[in-house]
Amino acid sequence: MNPEYAAYCQADRHFYDAPHRSLQDGAEEGSFYAPVRGAAPQGWTRSRRGDWLSFSPDGLLLPAQGWKIHISAAADNAASVLERVAGHCLAHRLPFKCVPSPGLLNLRNAKYADRAGSGKFITVYPHSEDTFPEVCAALMKLLEGEHGPYILSDLRCGNGPVHTRYGAFAARFCTGPDGRPVPAVADPQ
Repeated sequence: MNPEYAAYCQADRHFYDAPHRSLQDGAEEGSFYAPVRGAAPQGWTRSRRGDWLSFSPDGLLLPAQGWKIHISAAADNAASVLERVAGHCLAHRLPFKCVPSPGLLNLRNAKYADRAGSGKFITVYPHSEDTFPEVCAALMKLLEGEHGPYILSDLRCGNGPVHTRYGAFAARFCTGPDGRPVPAVADPQ
């Protein structure tokens, strides 16, 4: 049996489905980490896409691509890490998204989790490339002494759970050699 099948048994006892589907109707909102339960703060928009819960300040337009910051965490420190990072992002009007529940984080950090998303717990989107170093440094200081899994696609910043990579903030695709769409970023020149 393919070990990835186990994740698709979580949403329904009788049928395979995407793990986040059990959360689509909000029935599991009570299992969310405390900082992301309920409505978005005034002046913010909250939205759900897959197993991500996103928060964005109203009226803020981000560039199509740039440096993004990923935060990892383990079961024993995830609630604390999210509380600090969400508080920082809300105070500084930084858009962010997170895996909202311990169950989904456990699936993401599992031995047979998809390597592309493994370890990613929170993503923070700095306003611009100019603000990226300051935001990254602040998060590193905020999470000093915390631990989390290494994120394979990213560069670790310091010794903690802060990682970064350059990538798209909005979906953008080009056609691959086989004719199928592949994720892409634009050449800045």
